[in-house]
Amino acid sequence: MRIKKFRGKSIVEALDKVKKEFGENAVILSSEKVKTEEGHIFEITAAIDQEEVIFKKEPDIEEETKNDEVSFDYFKQELAEIKEMLKKALSPQLKNWNYLKLLEKGIPAFIAKDIIEKQLELEEYISLKLKEKGSIPNSKYQVFIGEGGVGKTTNIFKLAIWYKYKYKTDVLVLSLDTYKIGGIFQTKRLAELLEIDFEILDIEDFKEIGVPFNKYDYVLIDTPGLNKKFGISDLEDLIIKLPFLRFYWVVKATEHYEYILRLWRKIEKLPVEGILLTFTDKISNSLPILWLLDDRFPPLIFISIGERLPEDIMRAEEDVLLNLFLRGIE
Repeated sequence: MRIKKFRGKSIVEALDKVKKEFGENAVILSSEKVKTEEGHIFEITAAIDQEEVIFKKEPDIEEETKNDEVSFDYFKQELAEIKEMLKKALSPQLKNWNYLKLLEKGIPAFIAKDIIEKQLELEEYISLKLKEKGSIPNSKYQVFIGEGGVGKTTNIFKLAIWYKYKYKTDVLVLSLDTYKIGGIFQTKRLAELLEIDFEILDIEDFKEIGVPFNKYDYVLIDTPGLNKKFGISDLEDLIIKLPFLRFYWVVKATEHYEYILRLWRKIEKLPVEGILLTFTDKISNSLPILWLLDDRFPPLIFISIGERLPEDIMRAEEDVLLNLFLRGIE
């Protein structure tokens, strides 16, 4: 058996090197992301059966005895190494090429590993995870949080129209974003055009109100984009003063999952009930957003499918999400 490590800037590049040198009969023993002085690279350890024919002279009895002793120690060591390699080769994520194929398609590593461990086809896996997550009721006080540019304000108004005209309810859009220069006038004008009740409050004034706006069925609260001026500590203080609030995380579908994970670690202690996914019209392959199925994240509540007001928003029901997640799969 011949064993060798192959490295590449991507998992695909490393895999190509394996195929070129070892061919299709290679066995993947392990794969990992390695940090080097030049940055992170991918390393694959592969093996292939290789028969070697060695010609040597006929040994005398003394030499043969010595060789037998050496051979026994050698094969004993070889056997131990083979056992260790087999143990690695039979681990869930490295049973076959399927794990690497999932990575190659853009599926996040932790989701790809879970799919292999559960031994499910992709569509079966997605359906299972959607059922496990279930759905959540609509809270009265919904605070929308996220970074600037993710589409919070636009989609809050889409939701306001959705609640008002689909369910015939009284809705208020409340903005705490007093940082946006020139944005207040535009937001007021938008509310007038859509005939949605709208108020602007400084966040400190909002904290002192107590249980506000009792005449409304839903109060949708817009916040500034998370930055140095408005951060996690402001949200933590807000929930201490007004514990009845529930947070909804607005996320762009075009963001890389590693970046999303870093954001989530900052807000995961907040009462985040659901996710509103925006810019879904900007992606042709939805496999990279399968991070949303991970157990760490709350369920999707709505998805934004375009920029038109008010129609480009959909409730995140199972059939809608299944179509979204399978988009672009050949």
